[in-house]
Amino acid sequence: CDPPRMMFGAPGAIPVPDIDRTDLLVILGANPYESNGSLATAPDWPGRLEALRDRGGRIVVVDPRRTKTAENADQHIPIVPGTDAALLMAIIHVLFDESLVDLVRLEPHVAGVDDVAGAALAFDPDTVAATTGVDAETIRSLARDIASADRAAVYGRIGTHTVEFGTIASWAVDVISALTG
Repeated sequence: CDPPRMMFGAPGAIPVPDIDRTDLLVILGANPYESNGSLATAPDWPGRLEALRDRGGRIVVVDPRRTKTAENADQHIPIVPGTDAALLMAIIHVLFDESLVDLVRLEPHVAGVDDVAGAALAFDPDTVAATTGVDAETIRSLARDIASADRAAVYGRIGTHTVEFGTIASWAVDVISALTG
């Protein structure tokens, strides 16, 4: 199975956040103040992040460590290492539970939404909080913020992918983007 082809239609398709047009950027497992964006490299990531904030946007960093990017974020959410997939599935759970799913123009292009909803049922924020170290209300609030932002982007990188369930975390980042249009 070729996940990028199955999800995006081409094996080399790797989505990167459009930080120049985003008003909420959620960063997991990445430290672009140090890496300059790694896979999503662009000139002057730190400057682009500052520009995001200057235009009224927010940056949220989910990371076990208080990295340089977390220090410069509007919100740092510490998480138990290796539990990003559970957190992301809890966000998906909230999107369905609170009727925040809005496929917008993507609806004709997606399949399996009911399957995703079913898979997310077991990831209630109250249950996931003990595993991730992120309290349930923070999980709910993050899901609501992503769903209500005009142009949100969720960016997961190597810190979410090189752990047990890393493939699920990578997939869930893209699913959240699709479910919130």
